[in-house]
Amino acid sequence: MKTFTRDYRITCSYDTRFEEYMHGSKPCILDIEATGLDPSKCRVCLVALLVRTENGVRITQFLAENHYEEHLVLDAAADFLERENIGYLITYNGRAYDIPFINRRLELNYSDRYIDLFDFDLYRYLSKGTDLRKRAGSLRQMAVEDHYGIFSDRRDTITGRESVTLFNEYALTGSSTIEKVILTHNREDVLQLHRLMFLALDEAADFDAAMAQHGFPSSDGRLVLRPYISRQNKALRICGEQLRSPVSAAFFADSGSPLTAVFNRSSSSFEITAPLGVLDDNYYIDASALGLEIDDDDCINGYLILSPRTVNLISSMIADIILAKLADTGLL
Repeated sequence: MKTFTRDYRITCSYDTRFEEYMHGSKPCILDIEATGLDPSKCRVCLVALLVRTENGVRITQFLAENHYEEHLVLDAAADFLERENIGYLITYNGRAYDIPFINRRLELNYSDRYIDLFDFDLYRYLSKGTDLRKRAGSLRQMAVEDHYGIFSDRRDTITGRESVTLFNEYALTGSSTIEKVILTHNREDVLQLHRLMFLALDEAADFDAAMAQHGFPSSDGRLVLRPYISRQNKALRICGEQLRSPVSAAFFADSGSPLTAVFNRSSSSFEITAPLGVLDDNYYIDASALGLEIDDDDCINGYLILSPRTVNLISSMIADIILAKLADTGLL
């Protein structure tokens, strides 16, 4: 296995609203190259990881020199995430491809490791929360880059599909020319994604609503929340995934709390429900009944009027309440 590192002097901070959702934790942009699309048969051959530095960003790449060094690449990437104290990942279609692929390959390499970090998938965010697909014609990363006028900045000359063929040749020949071509394509993917994070987050008409549709981390990264108001049931429903140490448990509303929650260990899912009040066209929640003191202009006499922003705010607080109950029962 070979390791490559390159530094760039480019801007490092993202939208302040996005940074607030990530609670100031450290991001890492991740992209993989594999020998195909099926993780049960194909292998990870290259991983790129981009992190911020004081002067810009640094890209670290781990490249297998043949088809038998996948375990070295996977371990090196996992070690990197731990060593750098990464709080969350940024990918493009990573929820459907990169992260499940890595975890499946770790499993098939008989590793007890698992990537359980929150993944902000820019493709998912744009797909669910914006109309960019209609305006750009496609949400392929290169099409989105072209929409923003940065595609021409790329220094690579191949596609991901061509990278597969080239790696097979590289594994046989060790060609330094092919090595450079593969590395450049992988490196440009994460560098361009970093640039898109500056350009595309503003695409949503309502940023907070788009974050709720995508999902955002809560409770020190243990949960991913996707809250929404169920108008039929007059309730706030908080659905999502348990990222770390999933449990099975259930809580029901009683005189001590109006909350209902169900956690499923086998699917790593959960759902929390809180009753809402309705006044005219406004939904509100009794924050005082939950024992919460909220310093917010939308909170009046202990009642929080719900908007996309306050829905996400109260959902994080409710998730913490439920996790505290889980801790009290000894499940966490």
